[in-house]
Amino acid sequence: MRHISIAVMLFLTACSLDAASDLETGSRQQSVTQSGQTTTILVNGRSASVNLVDGAGTNGFLTVTQDQIANTTALDFSYATPDATNPDLAILYQGAGAIPNSAFTVGTSTARLALTTPADYSVTRCVVNLNTGGFTCAPSGPLGFDLSWVKNGFGTVHEKTKRVETLGPVTTKVNAEYTTATATVDGTFGGRMATSLGGDLTDSESRTYIREITVAL
Repeated sequence: MRHISIAVMLFLTACSLDAASDLETGSRQQSVTQSGQTTTILVNGRSASVNLVDGAGTNGFLTVTQDQIANTTALDFSYATPDATNPDLAILYQGAGAIPNSAFTVGTSTARLALTTPADYSVTRCVVNLNTGGFTCAPSGPLGFDLSWVKNGFGTVHEKTKRVETLGPVTTKVNAEYTTATATVDGTFGGRMATSLGGDLTDSESRTYIREITVAL
C-alpha cells in the first residue's frame, strides 16, 4: 500500500492548533471568490482540538470553537483515509463552518462534541491520487462526531505563531497566541473509532486568534 501517511501529511499535518469554547469573544465569516470558498474564524477564549487517527491509516485534525458573546459555535476538520478498493487513492473529508451550540460543551479540563453535521454545514469529499497528487472534490453527505476530551496533565505549551499551510485543495492561515494543555480524546468521528487520541485544550488568554480556511473550487 502506498504511503497513505503522505496523504495524511499532505492534507492535515499541523492544522490542529485550536478550537474554542467558553469563548470571551469571537466570530465567523464566510465568503466565496473565484479561487475558492473561505471561512474565517476569530477566537478569543478556550478551544479543543484533536489529531484524528485510526488503525486503518486515517490521519487528520479537528477543532471546535464556541463564542459565548455572539452565541455561535464553529467546527473545522480535515482527515484523509486510504481508499479500500485502490491503494493508489486516498479519500479526504473537509469541513469548516457553524454548528449548533448544543453540539459542543467545554470546561476547564473537559470538552465534548456530539454532532451529526446539519444540512447547512458544508462537508467536502475529495478523491486524491497518491501518484500524481491530483484530486477531484464534491459535496459529501453528513458525518457524525462524538468525541470527549479530558485534560491528562502531560504538559502545557505557550505559543505565538503566524503561518500559512497549503495542503492539497485546503489552505489554512493561522495568526495566534495561546496556551495549550494536553488532553486524551475518545469517541468516534465519521464512523471511525477514536481511542486514546492526542488532543489539546487551549486558552487564548483574552487574545484574539484567527483561522482562515480556503478550499479550492
